[in-house]
Amino acid sequence: MCILVVEDEALIRFVIIEVFGSAGFEVCEACCGEQAAALIDAADRRFSLLITDIHMPGKLDGIAVAGLMRLRYPGTPILFTTGRPDVLDGPEGLKTGDRLLQKPYGPTRLLTVAREMLDGKLPLYL
Repeated sequence: MCILVVEDEALIRFVIIEVFGSAGFEVCEACCGEQAAALIDAADRRFSLLITDIHMPGKLDGIAVAGLMRLRYPGTPILFTTGRPDVLDGPEGLKTGDRLLQKPYGPTRLLTVAREMLDGKLPLYL
């Protein structure tokens, strides 16, 4: 199982990678939407889960990255993260099955939510 992590804040990205790596997951990382798009287009395998920050610098934000993932790999679970409480009312682009996790979140919570998504549990906005 390979998880694609898209996060522009290096420290947060590092922690996410460590959490999932320690739990036995393979992790691919991108620091921006453009890098994520290249990974999605070049991937020779399906990603099991996309974890993406919503707001990132550059032309492609997390919503756009999710759209690309949906086109290339329909049905891939998508976990959005954000530090902006104004998007917790349901950002444009959230689809049935997606989840939204507000920063800050702890490693245990992140791993629990991801495992629930991979196990096909019901979607929740968190």
